[in-house]
Amino acid sequence: MHPILQELSNIGIIPVIRIDNPSDTLPMINALNKGGINCAEITFRSEHAKQAISDISKTYPEILVGAGTVLTIQQAQEAIEAGAKFIISPGLNEEVVKWCIDHDVLIIPGISTASEIEKAMTLGLDTVKFFPAESSGGAKRIKDLSAPYTKMHFIPTGGINQNNMHDYLSLPCVDAIGGSFMLPQELIDSKNWDGIEAKAKEAITSLLNYRLIHIGINTNSKDDASKYATLLSTCFGFKLYEKPKSTFAGEGFELLNAPGPGDHGHIAIYTPYPERAIYQLAKLGINVLEDTITRNKKTSKINFAYLDLDIAGFKFHLINPDVKM
Repeated sequence: MHPILQELSNIGIIPVIRIDNPSDTLPMINALNKGGINCAEITFRSEHAKQAISDISKTYPEILVGAGTVLTIQQAQEAIEAGAKFIISPGLNEEVVKWCIDHDVLIIPGISTASEIEKAMTLGLDTVKFFPAESSGGAKRIKDLSAPYTKMHFIPTGGINQNNMHDYLSLPCVDAIGGSFMLPQELIDSKNWDGIEAKAKEAITSLLNYRLIHIGINTNSKDDASKYATLLSTCFGFKLYEKPKSTFAGEGFELLNAPGPGDHGHIAIYTPYPERAIYQLAKLGINVLEDTITRNKKTSKINFAYLDLDIAGFKFHLINPDVKM
């Protein structure tokens, strides 16, 4: 995967921004960044797009800024000169695509049909924008289109919000989603940047959807694990599940047959997207322990990983049991 696409995939959400007031650009981007969204698509639906991209690139070089609604080669040139790292277009304009490819610029053109996907593939592309997403059939349409085109990846945009974004992001062929739902116009008009930051945090929290899934407790032997699990079952009626390395009492308690990571045990946190969780946690100084990662053999998606986080003798790991080994 192209490194810029990998970064966009790790973030998961691409804010689609029209700049109507140039003075809003930097405080808006700062608010999004503080909220956990360190990328932006600045659309050429405004005369201020080029200047906004330039301002962002110079002030916040760590922000992955791209240009959207690019319709012509001239706009693509202006965007790249201003500092855009990628180009997104609403349709598949072969001249713009070829110019971007010739100049080693990442281009994500818009499509909504199978014939357009085939044209994109002929041009050598493996990632397209599915637009307008909701009115073109939504996540189901992408799933249907991806069946014959297994190598194609999608970034859907149009009508996507916090309530339906998982319909799209749960599809293996979807790298990220685009939208403006974290940028309510009333907050922009009132210059409520704290409100924008809160909306961005809310979007990332909804994206990662963390849940406590179980607590692992270290014991010294299989007999001890079975004994303590049975006690929990007797007291609280939890069903027992015997595993190769532990016994579960219900879904919430795992009694390990031997001491594992953590002096006392571990705490398992569910997230549907471990890669994105790892990316966001790294911003907080919490890193993944690479040698603990396990992946789905078909998709290579992470389904399990320990973190270098220990609280009161309990190590933390991420898990997505829906992503099978």
